[in-house]
Amino acid sequence: MNSRAPIGAQGSGLIYFSSVPFDSYAQRPHFMASAFADHGFDKVMWIDPYPTRLPTFADFSRLGTRPPAPSHANDSRILVLRPSALPIEPLPMAGLINRIVAWRPVLVQVIEFARGTEHCVLAIGRPSKLAEWALTHVPHQRSFADILDNFPAFYRGISRCAMRIRMRAICRKVTDVYCSSSQLALDLSPIRRDALVVLNGYRTDNLPLPSPSGKRKYIGYVGTIGEWFDWPLVRSLAAALPDVPIRLIGPEFVARPADLPANIECLGERPQDEIAALVGEFAVGLIPFRINDLTAGVDPIKFYEYRCMGVPVWSTRFGEMRTRTAADGVHHIAHDSLWQHLWDAANRSDHGFPGLAEFRANVSWSKRFEPILARARMASAERDAAQPFVHGGFPVTRDSHSTQTSHLTRQHNGRE
Repeated sequence: MNSRAPIGAQGSGLIYFSSVPFDSYAQRPHFMASAFADHGFDKVMWIDPYPTRLPTFADFSRLGTRPPAPSHANDSRILVLRPSALPIEPLPMAGLINRIVAWRPVLVQVIEFARGTEHCVLAIGRPSKLAEWALTHVPHQRSFADILDNFPAFYRGISRCAMRIRMRAICRKVTDVYCSSSQLALDLSPIRRDALVVLNGYRTDNLPLPSPSGKRKYIGYVGTIGEWFDWPLVRSLAAALPDVPIRLIGPEFVARPADLPANIECLGERPQDEIAALVGEFAVGLIPFRINDLTAGVDPIKFYEYRCMGVPVWSTRFGEMRTRTAADGVHHIAHDSLWQHLWDAANRSDHGFPGLAEFRANVSWSKRFEPILARARMASAERDAAQPFVHGGFPVTRDSHSTQTSHLTRQHNGRE
C-alpha cells in the first residue's frame, strides 16, 4: 500500500481530547466529532476536559452550580468519557499522581478503543497531561492538534507557564497542527511552520432567510460575556444612542457595571434553536471584544452567525476581525467611534447580501473540516510535506465574500 494513500472507512476511529465538555452548547469540537462520524469514521471517542490549572477563588464560588443543558442532540455514534482529576496539573508529578488515583479506568478504555481500531486518529483540542500521555502510549496512525485559543493567556502564574510548555510539546509531537486563526498559526510557526489555518464556521443547514429591514431594530450581541467583553465600550455606545435598544444575549461570567443605560437589555442565555430568530431582529451585530493577548488569536463564530443572517457587523480590531473590512460587512469600532454616524449608515443600508447562499456554503462546518478529514484519512503517520507558514505580505487564499486569511503558506523558493 502507498503510505500516502487514503485508507478505507472500515475500522477507522477518532479519539478526541476536547477543549469543552460534551454537555455544553454546540461549538467547533461538537461539529468536528460529528464530521468524523459522518465521513467514514466508524467510532468516535470524546474525552471531556478536566482542570488543567491550579484552582482559583472564583472556582469555589461556582461549586454546586449546575452546568447548562446541552443545546445539541446526543449522538449515539460518539462515546463520551468524563475523566476526573486532582487540580494539580501544573505541578511536578501531577500526571503520575492522576494516573494512579483518577485515570486508570479512562486509560484502559482509551487503549482498548485504539487497539480495536484499524486506523486510529488522536485529536487534541486542549493540551493536557492525559492527552500528552496518550500520544506516547496509545497506538495510533495519525494525530493532530486543533488549537482554538491562546490557552496560556487564560491562565496565570505557574499554570500559564505549564500550559505554554505543554502546548508546545504536544504541537511538536503530533502529525498535523491546525489553528483557528492566522495569529495562532503565527505564534506556533517557530516550532510548526506547517501549521494550517482552518478558520471557524457555522451550522448553516436549515437557516431561515434574512429578515426584512422593517423587523430589524436592535443592536445585538450573542455570546458569552466574559473578561474579554468590553463593557465600557458598550456603555458608551448605549449612552450615545439612547433611543436604540441594545440587546445582549448570553451567559454572564463577569459582573455588570453599575448604572447601565436603560436601553441595554440583558436576556441571558437562550436555547440555541431560538438564536437565528433573535439575530434576525438585529440591525447590527456587535462584537465588542477587548484587544489583548486573550483575543489576539480569536476568530469569533458570532461573525459567521451574524453574516449568515445578513446582519452587518460592528467589531473592535482584534484577532481575525482585524483583516475583515466593509466588503465583508464589517465596520470597526472603538471607544471614540461616531456612533450616530454609524447607526445612520446602518439604517440607510438595505441589508442585502447577494452572495449569501455562497457565503453560507463556504463557512459551513463540513466545508471547513475538509482539509482536516483529508489528512486524517492518510495511512502514514509521517508529517505531510506542507508548505511552511508565513504571515503578512504574501498571497493567501481567501473565502468568497471575505477578505480574511484562510491558509497562509508560501513556497520555499519564493512567494506563491
